[in-house]
Amino acid sequence: MPAEPEYLAAEPKGTAGTVTDDDLPDRDLFWRWVWKSVRPVLGWIFVGLGLLAILIGWIGISGEALVAKQLPYLISGGIGGIALVVFGAMLVGSEDLKRASERIDHLERMVGELHAALLARPDAPVIGDAGSANGEAAPAADDGRLLALPGGQSYHRAGCSMIQGKRQAQAVTASDVRQRSLKPCRLCEPELASSRA
Repeated sequence: MPAEPEYLAAEPKGTAGTVTDDDLPDRDLFWRWVWKSVRPVLGWIFVGLGLLAILIGWIGISGEALVAKQLPYLISGGIGGIALVVFGAMLVGSEDLKRASERIDHLERMVGELHAALLARPDAPVIGDAGSANGEAAPAADDGRLLALPGGQSYHRAGCSMIQGKRQAQAVTASDVRQRSLKPCRLCEPELASSRA
């Protein structure tokens, strides 16, 4: 009897051509995809059936003179049709809301990543490079001084990235902060001299 080729000998008997569970796609993922694809279509079908029921109910009511004979058409056609339209609109609208929510979440992640990248930028301009508006060099590191922009509504630490590179940033004292009703920067969270004690 001739010897088996190497590729057949390496494979256990009875497994050639069989499919294992690892080879199949994930069933949950597949059914989620099917439901996501079918849900808007089902929604429009329910809306169409609801409108058809309302139309049939209206035709039935208009053909009857007695109120007692109109009630079944009103209940089954009118109320049932409205319920079908609302259910169908919910199916269609929930998919749109889910898509919009995913888009907003994606944009929030992107903005967060951009914010982190801008704050961690190694070549970020330092206030001391260009000097302040009154000609003296402003400190780049946080040395305890507080700075504010002339038309700004908040005050910052000297090393805050929100005012780096802005030449018009001026040093302010605690009395200037109170006088101008400046609010502390949410990013660097500076403290006034009176509250540091």
